[in-house]
Amino acid sequence: MANEQLSNALRDLPGRALNVSVEERRILFQNVSAVLQNPGST
Repeated sequence: MANEQLSNALRDLPGRALNVSVEERRILFQNVSAVLQNPGST
């Protein structure tokens, strides 16, 4: 589950970060940070 969440959070991150508003970019990085801080059980 954690791998799937991380994969979803990182999918096309550079492209998305460059093509969204500043507010949406902040949300993208919050999502990635949340997955990294809570990796879940494997």
